[in-house]
Order: sequence, then structure tokens, then C-alpha cells
Amino acid sequence: MALAKMRRIFLIGPLDEREKTMQFLQDMGVVHVEPAARISGELEKRNTALQQEVRRVHQVYEEIDRFKAGEAKTNAAVPDDRLVSYCESRLLELQEVQNRKQSLQKMASELNIWGNFEPEAIQGLEGDGIYVQRFRIEGKLPPDFSVPEDVYVEVVSEKPVYSFFTIRIGSAVDIPHAVQLRLPEMGLARALDALGELREEEARLIDECEAAKNRIGELKEQYNIVLNEASYTEHLGALYSEEHLFGLQGWVPADLEDGLMREVEASKLPLMVTARDPLEDETPPTLFKNNWFIRRIEPLLKLYGLPSYRSLDPSYFFAPFMILFFGICLGDAGYGLVFLLASTWIKKKWGHLSKELPLVMKLCQAFSVSAILIGLLTGSIFGHDFGSRDWILVDLDIDSGNPMILFYASLGFGVIHLSFSYLLGMLEAQSRNEMLQKLGLMTVLWGGAFLISRNIWFSDPASTFNAPFKYAGWGLLACGVILTFLSASDSKRWTIRIGLGLWGVYGLTGLIGDLLSYARLFGLGIATTAIAEVMNQLAGMVYHAAGPVAGSVLAVLLLAMAHTFNLVLSVLGSTVHSARLHFVEAFRSFFRGGGIQYKPFKVERG
Repeated sequence: MALAKMRRIFLIGPLDEREKTMQFLQDMGVVHVEPAARISGELEKRNTALQQEVRRVHQVYEEIDRFKAGEAKTNAAVPDDRLVSYCESRLLELQEVQNRKQSLQKMASELNIWGNFEPEAIQGLEGDGIYVQRFRIEGKLPPDFSVPEDVYVEVVSEKPVYSFFTIRIGSAVDIPHAVQLRLPEMGLARALDALGELREEEARLIDECEAAKNRIGELKEQYNIVLNEASYTEHLGALYSEEHLFGLQGWVPADLEDGLMREVEASKLPLMVTARDPLEDETPPTLFKNNWFIRRIEPLLKLYGLPSYRSLDPSYFFAPFMILFFGICLGDAGYGLVFLLASTWIKKKWGHLSKELPLVMKLCQAFSVSAILIGLLTGSIFGHDFGSRDWILVDLDIDSGNPMILFYASLGFGVIHLSFSYLLGMLEAQSRNEMLQKLGLMTVLWGGAFLISRNIWFSDPASTFNAPFKYAGWGLLACGVILTFLSASDSKRWTIRIGLGLWGVYGLTGLIGDLLSYARLFGLGIATTAIAEVMNQLAGMVYHAAGPVAGSVLAVLLLAMAHTFNLVLSVLGSTVHSARLHFVEAFRSFFRGGGIQYKPFKVERG
């Protein structure tokens, strides 16, 4: 529906103009280059080194970006070309200091029960024949625990570990069931002094890293430079080259072809450029060309896969139903408003960090609006129990309304949703039999829907719609079964056709499971409101039990935590289950993945 038309482009030029041509194409940023040769030789070595440099700079950038920017005590006054090395050295020093600090903290904690002593003094006593040893016993003290009579024992701790030291003149002592502790690297006082020095060193290095964070834009620029150089080298090495000529092949969107040709002519480069439509055996890359509303669904769709170039774009089918289903599942205007404010704030604060994040937040905003509208329609606002419900258009309350309305509506949306998927499947059908199978599924679905509707709403024989729904239902059902039976196989052997036809008819029973899957819209929509109501009731019980002063504080805290938990859980469930109805129930009827993402050779700008 909205996939960009691609044109196959071929470019040939003199070998000595190869690098200028690649720089020109990188600046243009519209050609999806396909490698014509494997990178090798010096270019391969250079590309490997550049890829390593890309990873190095990216790692430094991410590590520095974790620090908070502000008024640092020091200034990262280093040239731009040395900024990455400067940051890398500070990060390595900081890591070493923190590792050493952690080791000393553990040592000081272990030495705390033993008091302050110098390991060198203990070793000096051993030279005079006096042996001071430290022991510990894990778990319970053994019943047969004992020490020789000529050994002095001093218990320093019994819990959580039984610890003691011994003094003996003449020789060391070996005590069964006890583990002798080695002498530490230093005493407690020295360890605490060293720990203080390390904390000062850590603070200095953190201050320097925070100063470097103030230059995060320059770090990002350094990353873009090395990334573009790596991309340039990779594409340069993948060109077809001969003694005097080089060649390039790739793809360009049809609407950008004329502009590319004009720029090539204006560049005065000695190039021959031709373009043609893709052949049947070629696989052009996939580029979405959607409007401002549909474009926001693309990040979620890409998680499932890209459609192939010659297949239908499912975006226009996916976007409205996904947004509607999410709104039904969340179904609360208060939650929708909170979600809308949160997604708007995230987009404004962090939208510049990622190309995809603004689109994701726009999708969340659309989800939020859908939930607000559904919530207002059904009278659900933070699960509040309104005294007067006359203003509610569709009341789903179990006492004053009818929750089954949502159940029937969910199944009705399921019938419509599956029908659109079968229609798209007919458009994507590779054969007449496949198209008839989709038509058979749709007629059986609608036949069953007519019969079920008749039994629920028009079962009275005197009803105007009783007979039309009855005959329409059985007629569609019979047509669907016949179509399924006849289109199951195109084999010339009648035994195979009958067998596969019967198997196809049996497979129609799966429609029941597919349709009932849409009952999850009803379950999640009711559950969100029900849990919110329970949270409100609990807060009211806490308020009355604790009194007006303490009860107000506790009730507000409980409401904030409970509704936040319910909102997060509901948003997650609404997204997953709405997506599942597309990816499992609908997409299998028509979606053909395997598309290659359009990635133009261009200058990366972060």
C-alpha cells in the first residue's frame, strides 16, 4: 500500500575518481549500496581498525554520558582530537580506583572485629618464636572442638562467624574444623587511611568525568566522524574494481532518482549512471512511505518484521486496529491522561537521543488518546465509583450497566479484524485456490456471526431479523464450507482432493479459537477498571481505619503506588495482547516478511 517504489541504479567511472564518487554519494545519502565484491587487502585491515575504533569511541561516549553534567571543579581543557583518549584514561583510572576501594572496604570490614594491628609486627614475633594466628569456624561450633593446653585462645566474635585468635610460643598450632586466616595486606588503620585517599581520588576523577560530560556534543561528533569513515571504507572496499574502472550497484527510491541524476550532472564527475525497474528475481530494500499518523506504528511493526518489497504494507491495517485495541484494553480515561503526559514528557526530554524514540512516544500518545476516549465512553476514570451514571454512554458497571456489551463488542471487532486480514490475504494470494480459501474462511466467519447474533438478540420467531439472519447465516456457512472443500487442492487425483478438502473443512474449527482470542479485549478492559476500583476501596478502608490525619497520608500513598502498579501492568498487557491479536491471529493470513531495510549510504549525524 505505502511502500516506496525502488529503482535499480548502476554507476561506472574511472578508478582514480572512485574516492571522490564515494564521498559524493555519502553526502547525497540516497543510494542503498549493494556490495559487488568482498573487501580485502589494505582496505580490509583499515576497515577492521576503524570498526574497533567505532566500538571504542561509542563505549567511551556511553560511559561519559552516564555522568551528570554541571559545574565541575575542573575543566576538560584538551583538544578535540585528544578528547576521546582523555576520557578513556579517566574512565580506566576511575575503574581501577573503584575496584581498589571496593577491595579495601571489604578488607576493612573483615578487620574491624580484630582491631588494629600491623601484619609486619606479627611476622616479627614469629622470628622470636611467638606465633599469633587467626581462625574462624563456619556454621555451628563442632562438639569435639578443642585447642592444646599450651595455646592461648581469645574469641573476638561468635556471630555470624565464630572467630578467634591464638598465641603459642615455639611453634604454630593446627586446629581441626577451623580455617586459618592469612595475614592481611595492611592493618585496619592503614586500610582506612588508604580508603580515604582513594575516596578523594575517586571524587577527583568523577569531577573530571563530569567536566567531560559538558563536552558530550564534541564526543558525539567524534563518534560520528569515525562512524562515517568506517562506513565509507566499508562501501569503498565493496565496489567492483578493474584496472581502469570501478562499478557500483544499488537502489534508490524512484521519487529521488531525478534529483540524484541532476546532482551527478552538476558534480562534473566523469560517471555513467543508469537506472531501471527491479527484475522479478531481484529483492529491492523496503522503505515505508506513510503519512504522519501511520508512521508512528512503524517501530512496533519492525519488531515483527519488514514486509517484502512486492507485498502489501500492513501499516494502514495495523495502526488503527492496534490503537483501538489498546484503548479498549486500558479503557480508563485517568490512566490514559497519565500515560499521555508521561509520553509527552519523555519525548520532550529525551527525544533527541534517538531517531526512533519520538516515533515510539507518538505511538504512546495515540494509545493514550484512545484510552481516554474509551474511558470517557464507558465512564471509567481512575476506577472512581460515580454516584450518578446517567452521563455514561456505554455503562459497563455490573450493578447499573451491562459488562457483556464489551464482550460482544470485542467479538464483533474480532470478526471485522479477521475479515480485513482475509481480504488482504486474497490480495496477496499467489493462486486462485489460495484466494478462494481466504474467501471461504471469511464467509464461514460471517455465517457463524449471523447465526450467533440471531440466537442472542433475535431468537424470537416474531423478530424482524430472525429469518434473515438465519438464512444468511446458514447460506454463508454452507458457501464457506463448499469453497474450502473445493479449493483445498488443485491435484488431478480426486482422492487427494477429497482428503485435503475434508482436512480443510476440519481446519475451519480453528476459527472458533481465533475469534475467542478477541475476548482478551473484554478481559483486560474489565480487569483494569476492576483493579482500580479495588485499590480505591482499599484506600478508603485505610483512611477510615487510621483516622483523618494519618489515614489521609496513608491513603494517598497507597493510591499513588497502587494506581502506578496497575497502570504499568495494564500498559504492558494492553500492548502485548493487542500486538498478539495482529501478529498471531491476523498477520498469518496475509503478511509476508523477509524484507530488507533500506539503508542509504550517508553521513551519520548522530
